[in-house]
Amino acid sequence: MNRKNFLTKEEIQARIAAEAASDKERKMTPEQLTAIYSNGTNILVSASAGSGKTFVMVERILDMISRGISVNQLFISTFTVKAAGELKERLEKGLTAKLAQSTSDEERQHFSAQIAAIPTADIGTMDAFCQKLVNQYGYLMGISPIFRIMTDESEQDILKKQVYTDLFAKYMQGDHAQVFQKLVRNFAGNRKDSQAFRDVIYQIHQFSQSTASPEYWLKEILLQAYENPQTTQPADLVQTILAGQDLNQILSKAESYFKDHYETVTQEFQKSYKYLSNVSALIEELASFPIQANLEEIQKACARIDSLASGRNLVMAIGSSKDETLKSYAAAYNRDRNSYLEPLRNLAQSLFTILALEPHQADILPLLQLLRDFVEEFSAQYLAAKLQENAFEFNDIAHFAIQILEDNPSVAQIFKDKYHEVMVDEYQDNNHMQERLLELLSNGHNRFMVGDIKQSIYRFRQADPLIFNSKFKLYQDHPEDGKLILLKENFRSQSTVLDSTNGVFSHLMDEQVGDILYDQTHLLVAGSEPQKEVAPQHETEVLIYNTEDAETPLEEEEFSFSQGEIDLVAKEIIRLHNEEGVKFSEITFLVASRTRNEPLIASFEQYGIPVESDGGEKNYLKSLEVMIMLDTLRVIDNPLNDFALTALLRSPMFAFDEDQLARLAVQADQTELYEKLLLAKAGQGQHPQLISPELMEKFSHFLEVLADWRQFSKKHSLYDLIWKIYNDRLYYDYVGALPHAQRRQTNLYALALRANGFEKTGFKGLARFIGMIDKVLESDKDLMEVEVAAPKNAVNLMTIHHSKGLEFKYVFILNIDKRFSMKDTHSPLILSREKGLGIKYLADMKDQVETNLPHLKVAIETLPYQVNRRELNLATLSEQMRLLYVAMTRAEKKLYLVGKGRKDKLTEKFDGSSENGFLPASQREGLLSFQDWLLAIDAAFPSQDLAYRIRFVEQEEVLPSQIGQLKGKVDADNLAHNCQSEDIRRALEVLDSVERLNQAYAPAIQLPSLRTPSQVKAFYEPVMDTEGMEIMDRIVAKKEQAIRFHLPQLGQKSSATSTAIGSATHELMQRLQLSQKISLADLEQALAQVQAPDSVKERMDLNKILSFFDTELGQLILSNLDKLYREAPFAMLEEDPISKEQFVIRGIVDGYLVFEDRIVLFDYKTDKYQQPNQLHDRYAFQMKLYTKALQESYQIKQVDAYLILLGGQKVEVVRVEKSPK
Repeated sequence: MNRKNFLTKEEIQARIAAEAASDKERKMTPEQLTAIYSNGTNILVSASAGSGKTFVMVERILDMISRGISVNQLFISTFTVKAAGELKERLEKGLTAKLAQSTSDEERQHFSAQIAAIPTADIGTMDAFCQKLVNQYGYLMGISPIFRIMTDESEQDILKKQVYTDLFAKYMQGDHAQVFQKLVRNFAGNRKDSQAFRDVIYQIHQFSQSTASPEYWLKEILLQAYENPQTTQPADLVQTILAGQDLNQILSKAESYFKDHYETVTQEFQKSYKYLSNVSALIEELASFPIQANLEEIQKACARIDSLASGRNLVMAIGSSKDETLKSYAAAYNRDRNSYLEPLRNLAQSLFTILALEPHQADILPLLQLLRDFVEEFSAQYLAAKLQENAFEFNDIAHFAIQILEDNPSVAQIFKDKYHEVMVDEYQDNNHMQERLLELLSNGHNRFMVGDIKQSIYRFRQADPLIFNSKFKLYQDHPEDGKLILLKENFRSQSTVLDSTNGVFSHLMDEQVGDILYDQTHLLVAGSEPQKEVAPQHETEVLIYNTEDAETPLEEEEFSFSQGEIDLVAKEIIRLHNEEGVKFSEITFLVASRTRNEPLIASFEQYGIPVESDGGEKNYLKSLEVMIMLDTLRVIDNPLNDFALTALLRSPMFAFDEDQLARLAVQADQTELYEKLLLAKAGQGQHPQLISPELMEKFSHFLEVLADWRQFSKKHSLYDLIWKIYNDRLYYDYVGALPHAQRRQTNLYALALRANGFEKTGFKGLARFIGMIDKVLESDKDLMEVEVAAPKNAVNLMTIHHSKGLEFKYVFILNIDKRFSMKDTHSPLILSREKGLGIKYLADMKDQVETNLPHLKVAIETLPYQVNRRELNLATLSEQMRLLYVAMTRAEKKLYLVGKGRKDKLTEKFDGSSENGFLPASQREGLLSFQDWLLAIDAAFPSQDLAYRIRFVEQEEVLPSQIGQLKGKVDADNLAHNCQSEDIRRALEVLDSVERLNQAYAPAIQLPSLRTPSQVKAFYEPVMDTEGMEIMDRIVAKKEQAIRFHLPQLGQKSSATSTAIGSATHELMQRLQLSQKISLADLEQALAQVQAPDSVKERMDLNKILSFFDTELGQLILSNLDKLYREAPFAMLEEDPISKEQFVIRGIVDGYLVFEDRIVLFDYKTDKYQQPNQLHDRYAFQMKLYTKALQESYQIKQVDAYLILLGGQKVEVVRVEKSPK
């Protein structure tokens, strides 16, 4: 296709005018059109929340393709794999539309080729591109193209530890052993080992890896503050220590305050208290402060002021005066006076440490140079170890890519010639490595960057928002270097949300604290008329629970939610649900950090409010179901582990109660629990009379199962062992019957996958796996994210980070009183990309302080440390501001911010001060929670300008009588009062006989009674299968007879029943790894993992199963794997047609595909049949229930249901027609 010219400036303006004059309901803004059609220079699009930046990016790409540019000529970087997938889908949809509109064969051929090229185009993450580049050109560095990525942190830790241990031993015995020992002690703190030093090495190494050139940063930047100390003037140093505050202003404000106080007390109140002589002396010190003197004189002056202010020297004590005005004045003075002197006290302490370090300066640099040598050698050896394994981290691959492009200009030129445009989404989250790569791929004037610095919230991943900000300022001040386009119109939120967001950040965020000035350039503007409609009921609310009495948080370690906060939120949700008809799925809770959410979820469910976490759980390994499995594995590895063995015995797998364990415990003294089990089984315990025959059988059965597992573990993979445990004890099915079944089963599945991944890294053995898991639990790092699709009728609970890019009608930002984590500002060292290292130095002060001690070791903050801490503190606060911005801009209709605190203390905390329309910078730096920011802004600025309302909620407002109840609330699990017809009652008698078996052998089964689709079918179609009902009747007739229930013995030969074949087929389809093309080898690999006897596997026709994927339905599944859900559990309410009572149906759907306008449901059947319509009629009711469950869950009306019949001579796919209601 011949190239078409890009639009000129005049043509773009014409498009803008035409769009404005059009009668479209939603018009593109001039800025959006400019961003879509501008060309010929670097472009930075600063896109505020909800401004349609993804739409702009897609339209720009489609326009370029329409002008003859190939999709392969574009480099498009996205922040996540998911974002890349969504972008590809949008492009494919857009290109398909253009193909349909094409008028010539040339155009049709061009668009068809572009659609075909999308899967292989350079659209993805920077990590993915770097892997592709190194795979292609790694040979230039001697890197094999078959390298693998070390995604497992435990594998990295093992390799790092090996390198570190060898290197540490070398340095401990080397030429500088004494200096090295001193270096290690400097970071050891109170520890007696070298772990703290190892953490320091890892920290510096990891930080260096985020830079564009780790070797350069370590050599030139790391120690620059110590090797090349800048001559700092006392005034500049003082300003650094005072966190940017001006010493003159501090002295002036303090002097003025105490002068006013002195005059007020002596003249207005005509009092002459003794403390006033100290106030007078203080005023003289402040007036004569030697601000231009050297550091020592300034420190002495600060110390004198501190001395005058110490103790009760400045306390205004008025005795038993009854003058209420005087009492009020004295109370205010005693509360506020210290705030004026606190900066001088801090200055005195900081200057003391700096002066105290002067005699030690000569000792510090040799230590740090040795530290740098160690880190450089560690980094080199660690990389060598990875090269030997041919396994690398993502950062390694990125550095290889940079090196290939820098060292081989011809390769770099290939990419510069190839790419018409280098496009980057979420540019504000780029790090310096990624920025360097973009520079190397671009020709200097073909970059298109989209982002919003106000939404840069990934500093913990070394993202640097200043990269975006520098481009912003450059293009703003020098348009010849690039074009800056501002997308301010928000098309997501009502004006009430936008106004409150503007009200907060226009007084909170500036360049000093926040990295950018939130002015007219960044104000959010409603993009459509419906958004501007006045809705007072949607005004943003800040709800603060008044904690008059000290309340215990739900979970001290990880939560700071009070029950009062839960109650007030529940009250508002119940009101929204009952009065405004708001669905639960329209409500979202946002929390600041990943943490254990179960207590919070449970608290809301007490009110009947279903809450589902998004999967952003911290340490899913700590979920109860996984902890039980981990204890099971620990026992298999070492039965003498009493703690794990007790947990396993008490678990639902075996369900020993306290009485049974107590009987076991007294069978022997001073020995492990496992030995007591063996003694009890042999009848050789100290009290055999306490062991009943039933308990003896239970012990014997447990030992047999454990022995079988231990034997199995010696010859099979961890993955197979875990699934054997799930199947042997029906544990996977058991958790599937509990609340939050999908999440629990996903956690168990993730554990199995994790074990499989562990062995694929080359590490083997149950003991090593358990050791790795224990290390992960100890470090509080999770192994992987466990993602579960949230149900459609539940409140969403997610982190602010995870909510980025999403939108929700009603948003509750919870726990706004939670203090920001500032622990990094107190670590032994603080790193800066620009300034390098700052440390605390462990100085021996015995010669500087009078003491009888042989040594006086004091950790003193060096000046670079203080400078870096100031930088880190500002960066942390700026990130928190951006986090709040992201949270507030998620809401479409209404926003709530919820916290807690004592009303009297909070209202007295803020004095209403402001500077140039913002909170004072010093105040913003001292406030460490969202709630403090909101209250300070409310105190300082008129409420009508803020567009949010603060309301303190009293305890009386959230009493149960005030909260209310949900209308139409149903206890979904309560079947006690169901009224049944005669046929249903008869069927339930049969089910009750099964239930008695379950109860009698609960330790072996431990499964709750359920109503499955098959059981419900039996309720309503009792005479459909006469033979089946006769068998059931015989069971009922024998229900008084003693029945023995035995779990199957794995060693026995089992017959291949139809049921066994059906179960094995379902497991095969579940284990099968689906891809675009399925082969017989794929099926054989999946079959090998199926837990079934060989006699069953031999009866399974894999060729017949394989032929299914050649059918139209099979091809539809393989071409839409991203829309596929398999083995999906569901639960829903159903109504008895006679009694009209509700009951719960639970089941598992074999699989379904979710499209925008329909769902395709399918179920495998291995029943024998003569005609397909036999099975169609048999399973029509079951499929009807599945269809209804999916319709209710996804709110999609059209569900196409299919039965996949595998029991005939060939595979047949039968569509289940909708039966009349």
